[in-house]
Amino acid sequence: MFKATSAFTQTRNITIALTMSFAAATLFTACGSDDSSDTTPSPETEMSSENQSNMDTTENITPSATETEVVMEEEPVAEPEETDSSASADDAAAQADEPKSEGTENHVVTAEGLVFNPLVVKINPGDSVSWSNMSTHNSESIDGLIPEGAEKWNSPMSENYQRTFTQEGIYVYKCTPHIGTGMGGAIIVGNPVNLEQIKNADVTGGAGRLVRKAISEAESM
Repeated sequence: MFKATSAFTQTRNITIALTMSFAAATLFTACGSDDSSDTTPSPETEMSSENQSNMDTTENITPSATETEVVMEEEPVAEPEETDSSASADDAAAQADEPKSEGTENHVVTAEGLVFNPLVVKINPGDSVSWSNMSTHNSESIDGLIPEGAEKWNSPMSENYQRTFTQEGIYVYKCTPHIGTGMGGAIIVGNPVNLEQIKNADVTGGAGRLVRKAISEAESM
């Protein structure tokens, strides 16, 4: 009877001890789990916290004067105004087509030895002719070899001379002291309206050479 009681008591004590050990282990596990969740952050939590900390730190940092980047604004460069090339070309063409203003062009005839250069000058009504280098020379119109009603001229000897021509036609002139060598010339103003008159003129010698040259130039116009 005594042995049976002792065995029962021993079994009960073992059961109680196991039960208490299991309960203690369960309690310890539960407490450990709670402490882990409270004190040990997950990797995602750590990364999130670190990023947030870096962001907060960055926002609160004020750049020093030496670290502040100075941006120099370049002054805008004025662009050249664009020109309308087509308009310029049209203007140039229009100017070329416009008739020259009367009295604005001067034609120079130079005495070179015993020759006037150029020998024949073609001009517009209102233009002028200047004779230069006239030492020992003059310019004189030849009777019957200028347009009817046109004014005659005879420049001073050894002086440069300028004359404006307004009436159309052919004007044949000479150097008075040197006409025997054929020194003279012709001026054709506008249309050679007196060409037939020049052809029918009875001239010989040096003046005849000038007339033939004037006729040739007038017929080629």
